[in-house]
Amino acid sequence: MLKQIQTEFQDYLIHHDLQILPQIAADERFSASKRLKVYFDAYRIRLKEILKLDFPKTATLLGDEAFDTAFEQYLYQYPSQHFSVRYFGQFFSEFLNNHKPFSDHNVFSQMALFEWSISYTIDAKDGELVTQKMLSQLAPEIWADLHFYFHPSVTSQVFTWDIPQLWQDIENEQPPRQPIAQPQPTRWLLWRKGLRSLFQSCTIAQERMVLAVLAGKSFADICEDLMDILPEEDIPITAAQTLFKWVNEDMIAKIA
Repeated sequence: MLKQIQTEFQDYLIHHDLQILPQIAADERFSASKRLKVYFDAYRIRLKEILKLDFPKTATLLGDEAFDTAFEQYLYQYPSQHFSVRYFGQFFSEFLNNHKPFSDHNVFSQMALFEWSISYTIDAKDGELVTQKMLSQLAPEIWADLHFYFHPSVTSQVFTWDIPQLWQDIENEQPPRQPIAQPQPTRWLLWRKGLRSLFQSCTIAQERMVLAVLAGKSFADICEDLMDILPEEDIPITAAQTLFKWVNEDMIAKIA
């Protein structure tokens, strides 16, 4: 009986299903429906606050009215399934990308993706870090077979708009402006260094290396992936310098 009531109450909160109404007692001040509505409204107010806290820049781009509409539709399509509200917004970018009218302007979904990725860097678990000293002590003859592994906080996303710059402008309370389409899609790396979330764009060579590391390729294979974009004599030093830079930025957790 208790499980049934809990299920019906959940259906009411999410879908406004009134099947539970006969189970609710009225009193002298409020009818059963009004007592239920207190929870219905409070549930939505709290979740909307959470979504806005997780996606403040996306909310700014959408505006209050469109954000409220997006929230209502999102809650219906992706009701909260986790005991922690921290994960309520995990599909918000996907929702904005796939549902009109928001999908007509994919800058909304890309900003939401960027904001969620920043949150991910903060929440990601800690991991061991490779140091420059460890890297410099490796024998030259073993480099070809080395594999590198990113820290758990490292993630990468591709944006067709100037999302990171736009995010910073909103963060710094700059005058509102239109998003700027990029000449070509740009991959960005996001990660945590100490207690700070950082992000930077990738060159074409860096993007190739990111994808190679994520694919589990060896250093020799990483260098081979650069053959068609860099002079052969520049490849080993470029690859090594990039890896040293990533190590210095606390992005590499393991070598094997």
